[in-house]
Amino acid sequence: MTAPWEEQEDQNLVHTLKKAKRKSLFRSIVISLIVSILTLTAIFFGAAQLVERRSTEARYSEWMYMMISSPNEFPSGFRDNRGFLSGVMEVNTYKIIEGVPVPWNEKWFNYNEWWFPFATGAYGGTTHLSGTDPQMKVERYEYNRQYNPYNGQRELAYYIPQVKYGKILNDLPLLTKKEPDELMEMALSFDKPYSFDEVKKMLPEGTRPVWYWVDTYDETSWFNLEPHEDGNGGMIDPEPMASSSGVYGFGIGPNRDEASPDDFLEHIKNGLKLKDNYHSEYKRIQQYLKKDKNEPEAGDVRILGVVVTGSAAGLKNLKGQPYIRGAVLGAVADNY
Repeated sequence: MTAPWEEQEDQNLVHTLKKAKRKSLFRSIVISLIVSILTLTAIFFGAAQLVERRSTEARYSEWMYMMISSPNEFPSGFRDNRGFLSGVMEVNTYKIIEGVPVPWNEKWFNYNEWWFPFATGAYGGTTHLSGTDPQMKVERYEYNRQYNPYNGQRELAYYIPQVKYGKILNDLPLLTKKEPDELMEMALSFDKPYSFDEVKKMLPEGTRPVWYWVDTYDETSWFNLEPHEDGNGGMIDPEPMASSSGVYGFGIGPNRDEASPDDFLEHIKNGLKLKDNYHSEYKRIQQYLKKDKNEPEAGDVRILGVVVTGSAAGLKNLKGQPYIRGAVLGAVADNY
């Protein structure tokens, strides 16, 4: 028979064990919570650092690509909407017409870690609107004029010299309908490739070259640049190149008043170092320019056309120039 004092000791032992167990459980819960909080903090801090890095890389990548692919167009600001290991970068752009800024475009794109399969937000942006030009309709053009989706202004277009087009736009006669001091840009497509020095010499007074269109068209670039069947037995003539469809070049900018072919070569060289989404295009362009040489040279940069700005009165000096194959009016700004 158990003595009373022994029963009391057993009860005390049980109580002590239960108390110790509760303390141990409480301690385990607290430790688990602290570890979980620290782990989650580390994860989110690390994710934020990764997204910050990808955001910086994406912004620089887009800026570098715009340097060669956006005629007379410049970024006015970036807005970054970030999620977990991904984000959406919004870019606003503008043009400069003889010192006058013209708001131009808005586009956005996703970025994320290469191993993270999910992306937030949307990708893309409207690049242009297609509208019927009355004169083009009368003359039975097979394509429409393109307009900017944000301000309704005309988009530039370019005609490759060696491509056979059904009809080629010439907006020079429109200058007579403009006020003499009205400011505008115009894309000139040449009859053949020229050197940079030749282009500088042959442009008349009153025209300010702001962007030079470079020949980068190898055999892989000729898709839909030849007449092709429409599926109903008819033939479709190729359309001119739009600014958003693989037109590359170099020009001046808000903080630079001079341009040279070396600028273009430097942009391609720097772009190749990024290993980004445009790497294959940088590589293709460099390969096309250098041919069988180790590196392309300034003389390998041939000019197919140029974007010029000026007043309507000044741009009228372009009329009758034999080297102009096509002339397409773009943004127009008031002189204030």
